[in-house]
Amino acid sequence: MALVRGLAGVLAGVMLSCGDSLVDGAYSGTPRFTVNGRVGGTSEYVDPDHPEVRIGVFWSVRAKVQGADDVLVEQPAAALLAEYYRPFELKLFDEPGAEHLVTTPAGMRYGVAWLAAYQDANGNGRRDEAEPLIGGSMGRVLIRALDALPARDSPTGAALASGWHIVSLPLDCPRPAGPPPGGGSSPQPVADGECGVPLGAPCRNDAECGGGVCVHDFAGPWPTGACLIPEPPPNGCRQRGSVLLRDPDDSTKGYWLKACTVSAECGRGPPYQCDQQLRACRPSSDVQVDMNDRGPPRSYCKPPEGAPPPP
Repeated sequence: MALVRGLAGVLAGVMLSCGDSLVDGAYSGTPRFTVNGRVGGTSEYVDPDHPEVRIGVFWSVRAKVQGADDVLVEQPAAALLAEYYRPFELKLFDEPGAEHLVTTPAGMRYGVAWLAAYQDANGNGRRDEAEPLIGGSMGRVLIRALDALPARDSPTGAALASGWHIVSLPLDCPRPAGPPPGGGSSPQPVADGECGVPLGAPCRNDAECGGGVCVHDFAGPWPTGACLIPEPPPNGCRQRGSVLLRDPDDSTKGYWLKACTVSAECGRGPPYQCDQQLRACRPSSDVQVDMNDRGPPRSYCKPPEGAPPPP
């Protein structure tokens, strides 16, 4: 047994020497879930000569309805030391505790977490009150659904299977009772055509996408490209069953993506997955932690129509 432990330690040291990730602590067995990500941006709190920051998992315990300010609770022993512009692997070996979870009226449990950055000044492996949050996963959250959630109880606004999920923001959180602000949404374009586009397939150029286009960057990089249909489509054809992803900077533009319910339907490996907020295939399984001197936004919910997004 001592020999086995010794070999495990040697192997762990070899893996860390490759530079793919900076992992704290001893080997803890098989992780329940692994989050892959990268730290970017700038912060006045970070010394350029020593650009390490600690990345922790902070569960939201209040932002369950639109407009609610978040209250974040860090999960103990779920943090690592990461460097600017280098990939990291954050391995979760424990389930979130009861203090990290939301319980629906029907008794189903789930949690929504940000990855947030801070400087661990005293090196105790957790954030203390005097250590401000200086960055966060602005475009992604981690969801742990301990039970399968029907649409009415899901933070995504759609049924969500039990398990771990990395989901794009903002989420379609439950809305307060009453008519929608601003008198309702404008009519949405309808995807009902037979366009013959291999949506989501890897590509090098538009010629490989039939009547679609080959996209390499849209709301983030699309590694090895993906065949999508622009909105509005030049030929007027929107593929039946596809899902529209709007341009975050111009809501009149966007692309139609391959619809899905599980990642296996996407036919591609990470970072491509079935994004459970959109129910569409996109490269959203990796998490970017942006340094901004403020930490994560106040809420993960989609703001009401006409309201500015949370800072």
